Amino acid sequence: MDKNAYIYYNMYTFLSIGVSMNNIDNKIYKIFKEHKGFARTKDLLSAGIHPRDIKRITEKGLATRVKRGLYRLSDIPLVSNQGLIDVSLAVPEGVVCLLSALTYHDLTTYNPSVISMAICRGTRRPKIDYPPVTFYYFSRRQFEAGIIEKKITSYKIRIYNPEKTICDCFRYRNKLGIDMVKESLSEYLKRKDRNLERLLEFAEICRVKPLLKTWLEAMI
Repeated sequence: MDKNAYIYYNMYTFLSIGVSMNNIDNKIYKIFKEHKGFARTKDLLSAGIHPRDIKRITEKGLATRVKRGLYRLSDIPLVSNQGLIDVSLAVPEGVVCLLSALTYHDLTTYNPSVISMAICRGTRRPKIDYPPVTFYYFSRRQFEAGIIEKKITSYKIRIYNPEKTICDCFRYRNKLGIDMVKESLSEYLKRKDRNLERLLEFAEICRVKPLLKTWLEAMI
């Protein structure tokens, strides 16, 4: 759906539940529109919006607090991967990883209810209100390797490439389950754009190269 249609849908929802659009409400929605459906507290306050009005729209369910200081217009899920957008905006220094990255790259049939995000070891743990997210601490070398940017509608997210994602899953195989790891590698090997040399390069970085080589020899 077009981003403007997405925002105006929320305005329609706002009106349909019987809340009058006064000057304050118009100003609030103008700010959300200018920021593609999101608004930060500092943007609202600098525009003259009182904290009680910010509290009012969240209490009525018209806006969702993603984290302290960041809000999104509430609605039915109209944008694919909306959760990835929310978390990426809330934690711009993080990287979508593991099950969430597998799902994005179509390397699993599993649909996780919690978003997986990597942060660099030593980084302070972010506090996210919504959506549910699990943070994983990676060493700097493992954190920085394999990051790519993808565009979802008009937003950019940071996510690991397919090869790095698979190697990370091998590292966390005891937590994710061996069946999940096997499925992801199997799906990757079916792809025409598979690159085993690159896969083994990331396996070296993730310290799972001997294990991955054994699996490749059994599956190819």
